[in-house]
Amino acid sequence: MSDPGVIIAKRSISLSKTYAAVGIFLGLISVLISSIPSFLSSIPSTTGITGGSNSTIVPGLTFPEYFRLISVPLQVFAALAFTTPVLLLYVYDKNNGVLEYFLSLGMDQGDIYRRYLKASLLLAAALVAFEIAANLVAGAIEGATLSSLLETSGLVVIIAFPVVAFVAMVMMAFSSLQKQRMGSNQPLGIGLGVIMVFPAYLGPLVIPAYGIAIDLTIAVSVSVLTVVMFSLASRLISREKLLP
Repeated sequence: MSDPGVIIAKRSISLSKTYAAVGIFLGLISVLISSIPSFLSSIPSTTGITGGSNSTIVPGLTFPEYFRLISVPLQVFAALAFTTPVLLLYVYDKNNGVLEYFLSLGMDQGDIYRRYLKASLLLAAALVAFEIAANLVAGAIEGATLSSLLETSGLVVIIAFPVVAFVAMVMMAFSSLQKQRMGSNQPLGIGLGVIMVFPAYLGPLVIPAYGIAIDLTIAVSVSVLTVVMFSLASRLISREKLLP
């Protein structure tokens, strides 16, 4: 018998392929952004904004490092977009009695959340793997160092999974508060995820020396919030709120 999380992941992609396409597109754009320095490395520059690999865009941050850091939150946003169909499917299943059927089988809220959360993480893993592979290929073409590629990939992994998990938990909890059309409650959870990741954009410009530290702080903070929400999953809402 197939894993329930895998089944939900497949159903979600069948339900809405648009978000999956948007996620892949954003992932490709993020890889392109991280590779921009290689395309501009041959351009002479006296301003330090473009040019060789040692030029700086702001004091303390080289041009290639800046674009690699900027590509990290965009890759996280791509993962959020790619996993959005799972959240739409959750609302769809709630309104059509699927969650009520799960409850009739003896599951509680936590059991149901885990199924859809697992589906979200599976889709996120698929896209992150695609992004890492694309980064490695682009890095090999441009001659980037292995350490820089591993750094970028590592930051994407430790930020993307906690953010996807947190947004999934928030969306499932919020969508169960009232009956709504499929996806009409979508902006709240995704908005929170965007707000949490947004400092990763500003960090390299405002305090460039702490760009990586900011990314790590975001990853730890969101991970803690996600664990807390997951531990409270069965108490976030009553069972009756899962009924259509």
